[in-house]
Amino acid sequence: MRSRVSRPRGLTVAWVPVRRPAFSQEGDDGLTVKTRTTLFPSWDACIPHTDIWLQAGGIGRVRRCKRGEVLYSQHQPHRYFYLLRSGFVRADMGRENGRRLTLEVMGPGSLFGEGAAFDGGLRYVDAWCVTDVVLSIYEPAEVSRAPQGIALFESLVKIMSAKQRVLAAKLLHFAESNPELRLRQLLARIVAVQQRIHSDPRCNPLDVPYTQDQLADMCGLSRISVTRALKKLGAEGIVVTHVKHVEVLDPAALALQSI
Repeated sequence: MRSRVSRPRGLTVAWVPVRRPAFSQEGDDGLTVKTRTTLFPSWDACIPHTDIWLQAGGIGRVRRCKRGEVLYSQHQPHRYFYLLRSGFVRADMGRENGRRLTLEVMGPGSLFGEGAAFDGGLRYVDAWCVTDVVLSIYEPAEVSRAPQGIALFESLVKIMSAKQRVLAAKLLHFAESNPELRLRQLLARIVAVQQRIHSDPRCNPLDVPYTQDQLADMCGLSRISVTRALKKLGAEGIVVTHVKHVEVLDPAALALQSI
């Protein structure tokens, strides 16, 4: 799949305010410590440090991308990095045996792609939109010129340090976790995000508006694995599966098993 955003066109300078979900805690040194799920370390690492990016005007370009669009590809140079304002992006890596390993699912408030953007190296992963998304696109040079550049760079250092701290735990988790646990974590996180950002009383934050195929893509599972996991969760009275969405009946039970 070819990237549609490697050469952005028709972009406007703007910022879109969002309410950031607070899912992490900070250690004594001010860096983020992952406290619950390990499917989302980059997301968790970014949340305490992206307010300055969310509010920064005059820097970055806002773009809306459709589900399935590729932001950047593995083994390719790419000079941009991103702040995700809404929607979900998945990062995965191709292996020599042809199989793909899902490394990350990122949601609102995630800052990603900064490593290769600043050092000029090749991308280690593919990043693509699991859902329709709104994101800000940045180039390193414009951050250096920004009036708040020092503060922005300070937040980048904290984010990258936190990501490194959780990498080992994440790799261990992926080697051990079962499909049901991954799905529980994903559903718990989506519900938590929606409970914090939905201000419209007509919207049900317990309604996860994604198909089983989309959920499978988001947590790196096959469709049949997701179907089996949802069936088990349904038997426990935790969710009800509909044709194009999943209704969470007991978010507390869902989150409890995700810790």
